[in-house]
Amino acid sequence: MNDKKQGYIDENAKKPRQHISRLAFLLAGLLIAVTSVSLVFVGFIASRASTQQAVANEKRLFRSTLSDRLRAIVRDQVELTSSDVSVQNLVREFDPDFVRKSFDDLWSEHHLSKVMLISGGDKVLAETFEDYTHIIQRPVNETPGLEIVVDKLRDMYRRNRVRVPGGFGHRSLRGIDQSEYAIMGFLQIDGKPALFGAMPVIPDNHEVTLPDGPPTILLSARYIEDKLLKRLNRQLKFASLTFVNGPGEREIGPFHPVLDQSGEPIGIFQWDSKTISTSIWPTIIPVIAVLSIALAALAFGIAWRIGQLTTSLQMSERQNRYLALHDSLSGLSNRLHFNRMLEASVRSLPARPFAVLHCDLDNFKPVNDTFGHATGDLVIKTVATRLKDAVGDQGLVCRVGGDEFMVIYQGPINKAHLTRLSRMLVASVSDPIFVSEKDSVNVGLSVGVARAPSDGSNAETLVGRSDQALYQSKVKGRGQVSFYSDIREPQTASQMLIRLHETSPRQALGT
Repeated sequence: MNDKKQGYIDENAKKPRQHISRLAFLLAGLLIAVTSVSLVFVGFIASRASTQQAVANEKRLFRSTLSDRLRAIVRDQVELTSSDVSVQNLVREFDPDFVRKSFDDLWSEHHLSKVMLISGGDKVLAETFEDYTHIIQRPVNETPGLEIVVDKLRDMYRRNRVRVPGGFGHRSLRGIDQSEYAIMGFLQIDGKPALFGAMPVIPDNHEVTLPDGPPTILLSARYIEDKLLKRLNRQLKFASLTFVNGPGEREIGPFHPVLDQSGEPIGIFQWDSKTISTSIWPTIIPVIAVLSIALAALAFGIAWRIGQLTTSLQMSERQNRYLALHDSLSGLSNRLHFNRMLEASVRSLPARPFAVLHCDLDNFKPVNDTFGHATGDLVIKTVATRLKDAVGDQGLVCRVGGDEFMVIYQGPINKAHLTRLSRMLVASVSDPIFVSEKDSVNVGLSVGVARAPSDGSNAETLVGRSDQALYQSKVKGRGQVSFYSDIREPQTASQMLIRLHETSPRQALGT
């Protein structure tokens, strides 16, 4: 019973901490897993953000390149449109030969797809078809969206027009942005999507002036076809660049939609990005691996140290608990442990009856007085060992005072068995105890027995009645065994209890 109860106490003591080390390693592993997943997630977000940023940069580059191409169209025609000679031959007078020569020069030098001359009366006066210039007069509205371009350019012209002697002129183009005097964008021309630039025909030296009224407009365009796409991509260096007619958006990959002057979609530029195919994962994965390994080493190192500290703490607490519940001299359970186990045994009644054996040494004081306290300690330790061996696993032997012992016995509690057990205890203690090679001492043992639940069903009652039985054994002459149930006279027993409170048995009897 001693080992069983002690194991129960130790188990209760270490249970709150027995899994701390394992928990520390589990938490370390969880931390590593969460961190690794977080790093992978961060890598995914970073990769996605990197791809999005790369696509945004490519779109910005494409818009810039496309804008440059539009500005180039206007720039290519400025020499013709900003000229006194052009005002004279295109506005003041209409010279077909001058028109053909000028349009041929634009087509051959700048590889324009289309050139159109539009009068202030909303008529197309001339337009090119490949390398042929056709002199005609047709309404502007035959080309969808062209009226909007003309109207916008007329408003811009009115803002820039200045009065000069003999008519009107145009403010200088020097130092101002193209968007302040020209219209650039996209149109469907001859059924084909095209980039265009348009500006009014204006004088440069104002030797020839403009008449009052709407301006004459020159429009130049480049069809969006393979030739243009190749030229654009020489600057962009995309994996591929295509144009798709009609409305819609590309679901995957970068694209750039284009609208006509009324805001209607013409088509989309789309390309395959080299940046998208270049993943940053080969860079991120080694970083994640290194960080995870470093974190794992740190976390498991901390967990191992926590495990060490926990083990040390458990050992220390186990030792402290053992010292708190055991007598340091004899190694038996002390009064605190006895009281706890007695309360636990009482709670198990009536299912598990038990007995309380109250034991006290006889003739112990002369041993101390004659041989000294060191010998007395040796006697106590020897008696403790003998009592524990005699009781065995069916009882808990406790030292509750100087030479006072108590036993909680949970084996058979019939009177015959307890009598044999008690006499065995008396006999084992009565054997000589050698305190040196030549000297030995003799002590005796008196025992008082109270049985539960017949003699009491609470701890205080059982202890009191076992003490009364012990007193009876002392009265009978020491080395005796008495049962509380054998005390016949209640009044005498009450008197003995009163005397017991006034003085201990050993004091009363001189032991």
